[in-house]
Amino acid sequence: MDSSNGLNRESRDELLLEIRKTVKSEVKRGMRRKSWLKNILYMVIAGYLTLLMLVSAGVVEYIDPEERIALIKIKGVISSETVNSADILNPEIRSALKDKRVKHLVLQLNSPGGTPAQAERIWQAIRAAKQEYPDKKIIVTIDELCASACYYIASAADEIHATKVSLIGSIGVRMGGFGFVDAMRELGIEQRELTAGEFKALLDPFSPRNEEADKFLKEHILTVTHNIFIDRVKSGRGELLTTETDLFNGLIWAGEEAKELGLTDGFLSSYEIAKAEGVENIVDYTPKIDLFEQYANQLATSLSSAWHQVRSSYLVL
Repeated sequence: MDSSNGLNRESRDELLLEIRKTVKSEVKRGMRRKSWLKNILYMVIAGYLTLLMLVSAGVVEYIDPEERIALIKIKGVISSETVNSADILNPEIRSALKDKRVKHLVLQLNSPGGTPAQAERIWQAIRAAKQEYPDKKIIVTIDELCASACYYIASAADEIHATKVSLIGSIGVRMGGFGFVDAMRELGIEQRELTAGEFKALLDPFSPRNEEADKFLKEHILTVTHNIFIDRVKSGRGELLTTETDLFNGLIWAGEEAKELGLTDGFLSSYEIAKAEGVENIVDYTPKIDLFEQYANQLATSLSSAWHQVRSSYLVL
């Protein structure tokens, strides 16, 4: 009896020990499982945050499979010193059309004009893009104003739309500046400048006007640039310019008459264009620039323009 009780007690102790080992083992296994799940959770969170940072930084593009109309806005002076330069806009135009989700590209314009060189470079980029992506249309919509260099660019598009009261045209070239000869004489100021080349200082505002130099500038700069401008418009608009009205004398027209003259095609907005194409999604591809940089560029452009007006003549569309 005593021997049996001792045996049972020993068996019970062994059983309790075995249970304790089993429980301890399961607890450790559970802790390892929780630790493993916790590590997986941390990895998922870290990956998600990394992806968000890459997307916001523009390193990785968020993949949205939905078909869209790409929109690029061009507002203000077209110049190498602004966000509306060929170096900034042309890559964005190519990037938008390269996107397989983009059905068509809309350029939303609101500009008084700019420099001939920038207008020509953007015009060439649009024409090249049309050849590379023949199934995608490049459509222009005009807000308040599309004059001179702005229309130079617009003429390369497949279609041009505006409002009935938009101002459109100003197909011409000008070169402006100031003269201070009489003011300097009154103030007793003498300019002392050395040049090599008879006409090297032909744009100097502190020297008297030279009729021979003015004639040269008119024939070889303004007229040549104007003829290229006219060729670009005719190349882009083609037979749409059916009117006998002189469209290339620098005048501007309201949108309603501009359509009658063949300068535009209709009065659709970006939204209406997307709707007509059966696309609901409009995505803005306009080059991004922070407010401080934008202000700095505008200030630099204003100062540069003012200085050029004072120091010499300048060529603009």
